[in-house]
Amino acid sequence: RPDPWTTLKDTVGSIAGTGGSLFLRQGLVTAQVALSFLLLFGAGLFVNSLQNLKTADTGVALDNLITFQLSPALSGYDDARANLFYRNLRERLGGLPGVQSAGFAAVAILAGDEWDSSMAVEGHQAKDGEDMQAFMNMLSPDYFATMKIPSLEGRDFRPGDSAEEARVAIVNKRFADHFFKGQSAIGRHIGFGDRPGMKFEIEIVGVAADSLYEGPREGVRRQVFIPQWGKSTATFYVRTQNASPSTFTQIRGELAALDAAIPVYAMKTVEGQLDET
Repeated sequence: RPDPWTTLKDTVGSIAGTGGSLFLRQGLVTAQVALSFLLLFGAGLFVNSLQNLKTADTGVALDNLITFQLSPALSGYDDARANLFYRNLRERLGGLPGVQSAGFAAVAILAGDEWDSSMAVEGHQAKDGEDMQAFMNMLSPDYFATMKIPSLEGRDFRPGDSAEEARVAIVNKRFADHFFKGQSAIGRHIGFGDRPGMKFEIEIVGVAADSLYEGPREGVRRQVFIPQWGKSTATFYVRTQNASPSTFTQIRGELAALDAAIPVYAMKTVEGQLDET
């Protein structure tokens, strides 16, 4: 029979080890505990940031809003054919049961993407160092209605506005307030760039309420919207009564009916998009 006390004493002694190894083990345990607290703190900040993103006032109604992207150019579409495809698809989607409206944009919102340009504003003399930048997007008719962004003045885009060289534009309230200071922006003219002697060939036909562009962290930007044109990638938005799986199936069916060869990707709800941000 072994002596239990002797065996236990020898085992404890072998686990404890020498003073140097004990100090090393204690240091490792302390480091692991500190790292665990750091990871928990970081996870808490991430969850808090995600909650802020989902509860921020975006200026857009995010509920029951489905989005997806298309690239007709990958299937050999030229500008005219792509524009016809986009127009037909928007009309077909807008007529689906349970769909309230549909629109599309060149740049996806709330996804961190951006397209900006310096602008010249008729009647506004830029001061030295003044920021004349505006954040751009190309939009279809019914985009603002689909996103539930109120129109404050003027009109929406019409199918006849679409042209390779933009002739009309809609600006947001922040742009109008900055450059026209309480006066109406309707009928005013703007142009791309800041070169001397440039022509102001784009007429402002509407003013929309402010909404976020890249995301909540960047805040509201001065924005200029022009009619959709060209074969670039488009991001569609479909406002539904209920974003159910059957709605996704219906949308895919309309896409396949027009051209099953065009690649479709990133189909999801906009709220789901925020979950992935």
